[in-house]
Amino acid sequence: MKAIERRQQIIEYLTKASHPMSASYLAKQLSVSRQIIVGDIALLRAENHEILSTHRGYLLSSPHHAHAFLGKIVCCHKSQDTEKEMLLIVNQGGIILDVQVEHPIYGMLTAALNIQTSEDVHNFIKQVRNANATLLSSLTQGIHIHTIACTSKDEFEQIKKSLSAAKLLWSED
Repeated sequence: MKAIERRQQIIEYLTKASHPMSASYLAKQLSVSRQIIVGDIALLRAENHEILSTHRGYLLSSPHHAHAFLGKIVCCHKSQDTEKEMLLIVNQGGIILDVQVEHPIYGMLTAALNIQTSEDVHNFIKQVRNANATLLSSLTQGIHIHTIACTSKDEFEQIKKSLSAAKLLWSED
């Protein structure tokens, strides 16, 4: 299979996917190395394909049809409260699209998450622990921003209220 055909096949896999697809999975399907897939993804992005990288793999960026409202929240908490924060959001119908931190050298750093369910939250936390990784928020003493997709502004405001009650939102007080 030629490289251009392989990249088209990657787009087809991602278009049909209901969940993120790992580079390893795509490599196995296309009989190439994982590194070839990583390179193909970079080239596809350069061709203006909106491909997100999440902790579970790649997915095409798509509008969240049932989630017509997008809002941002500024959180501040210790890393051990991350699971609690994420569960509060998804259990109220929100989708955590990304996390952002303001780095003094690099500016705004953003990582796609696309966390929609409590299972996604548990898998994310498990991966962080298994990799002995640190969260982006560790660079900013726990301060970070999430883009949240919701069905309505009211749902978003309820999520913010719950996070505030749990003392997980940034406050200048």
